[in-house]
Amino acid sequence: MRGERRRIGRIRPIRRITPKERATAPCPRKLLKKGALGSQVPVPGVPNLDSMGKYHRSPQISFFDPGVALQSRPLKPNSFEARFRDTCDRLLPDSLFDGLYSEKGRPPISPSALSRLLLLELRDGCGDRGTADNLYYDVRWQFMCNLPLDEGDIHHTTLSKFRLRLLFGTLDREKIERMKAEGVVLQETPVYGTLKALLNAAVELKILEPEALEGIDSTAIFGAAAVQDSYRLMFQGLREAIRAHEKAATPEAHTALLGQLRRREYTDDERKKPDIDWQDAQARQGLLCDYLEDTLAVLIAGKEFDDPRLNEALAQLAKLVGQDLDLSSGRAALKQGVAPNRQCSVTDPQMRHGRKSASKQFNGFKGHATIEPKSELITGVDVTPASAHDGQAAQTLVEETDATALVGDNAYGGGEVRTKANTAGVSMLTPAAPLQPFDKDSFGLDADARMLTCPAGQTVGIAASGRAHFGAKVCRACPFAGQCNPKGKGRTVQIQEAEGLLRELRAIARTEEGSALIRQVRATTERVIGHWVRWGLREGRYFGTLKTGLQAVLAAIGHNLDKIGRHLKDQEEGKGRRIGIESRQPVPHASLGSAIGRYARSIRRILGLRLSLGSAHA
Repeated sequence: MRGERRRIGRIRPIRRITPKERATAPCPRKLLKKGALGSQVPVPGVPNLDSMGKYHRSPQISFFDPGVALQSRPLKPNSFEARFRDTCDRLLPDSLFDGLYSEKGRPPISPSALSRLLLLELRDGCGDRGTADNLYYDVRWQFMCNLPLDEGDIHHTTLSKFRLRLLFGTLDREKIERMKAEGVVLQETPVYGTLKALLNAAVELKILEPEALEGIDSTAIFGAAAVQDSYRLMFQGLREAIRAHEKAATPEAHTALLGQLRRREYTDDERKKPDIDWQDAQARQGLLCDYLEDTLAVLIAGKEFDDPRLNEALAQLAKLVGQDLDLSSGRAALKQGVAPNRQCSVTDPQMRHGRKSASKQFNGFKGHATIEPKSELITGVDVTPASAHDGQAAQTLVEETDATALVGDNAYGGGEVRTKANTAGVSMLTPAAPLQPFDKDSFGLDADARMLTCPAGQTVGIAASGRAHFGAKVCRACPFAGQCNPKGKGRTVQIQEAEGLLRELRAIARTEEGSALIRQVRATTERVIGHWVRWGLREGRYFGTLKTGLQAVLAAIGHNLDKIGRHLKDQEEGKGRRIGIESRQPVPHASLGSAIGRYARSIRRILGLRLSLGSAHA
């Protein structure tokens, strides 16, 4: 006791912090707002979130293991919970995310568990707070995430921080802003690397054939921001530009700008509409004139300052006013129709108007995917604004795929799309209409001599514009004039630059085996797109193309994990699962395997051809 007393007596009392030291100490909340969290410079009293070390899971099973808690209420072996846990333990280990953490540092929460939480959050459609509650109160969620019961209490902001790691690989705010300024490509993010690692595992398990034929398609993703009308867009654009001017300019210059404005509600905190009679056309036109005059004043005042955020706000304001206002009559008036690539929200400037058909319109983004039809796995993902054409967005997926051919709908049948795909070593196959007697494909093409021959034997040259014209005098004397040229005014045929490639691909699509294969691949692709949507893709949860791309990739990972889990389960049970195009009816007079073989040989023959027209154009 005496020795213990001596040891206790040697303990120095804790020194109290003086009011002066407390006043000069850095405030963690202010540092958080300034972006000090995650920086490489250590700040006293503020944890460095980017200094977390790699996660090491203990092999010892404790009494808090959720599997122990479920002994009295076991899950069904074929349930989603059991299959998801087994597949993630096998294909989504913590070591897969070691590149996101440093060698030394504080132990983090299991990155595998966090990634599973993000997948389950998308699948169930709940938010970060709801996901944290489900993990805390539902033992099934703890079982699927392989987290002990005493580690199930996590803060909901942990999920948002982990999403930053999946997108940028760091939590350093300065690095993230620098990466955004340089431009971040979705296919180069860590989360896309996780998708590729999952596909490589499927190849090793002999579930996925890397060079097999694949399907390609797109689907709508509704934007998370509200769509605003023209008046609200211009108002919000002016408000953002004026706020940016206040931060960049001097107080005197900003006060002078406010004195030039016709309307005063831009600086009000209340978000309300201008106080006018909206039923009066003259009042609405007067409001547009005020917006136009204020826009000119803000643009002129903003040119004096070289500030990146101010320049960005001014560029957005000029776009918003220019896309909706018509000044041809001398007064400000709304344009009739919708401008191409129209911005429909200030909250999310990357949202656009889009349509899947003449009657189906939406606002937001498009999700594009390549799909291997035999295994029904998603092999590539990309996200574009909704106004982007499917064919234009296909180039990124073509560069990512390992397949020799892609099957899509007619949106991918353009000459430019197929030429770029053929240059990358991929053939783009789309449905083709049956060949009619006097269609363009029935005309003989000599690409070297740039000559076109009609079914009657008449030959004309192809102009530099690609047009080949058969005169009326020649066509009237033709025995097929009633079918080929019923009006008797001659026939003009438009030849594209890659006409030879297009004819070869259309010829394959018109064969019995080719048309049957297209139908089967297209049906499988549409079904997988539906599964992708059910994993939480349809409703956008974040702003911007990049973060929406994160959502699309996570949904693809969730779908692939589910499909691979079903394959593994069937392999264990010896069922030899038959899915995708193999489960369809065989092609008449030929097995589906022979159809695929014939198609593959045709594709190899096309890829080996040196198209004379294409080489002449090059």
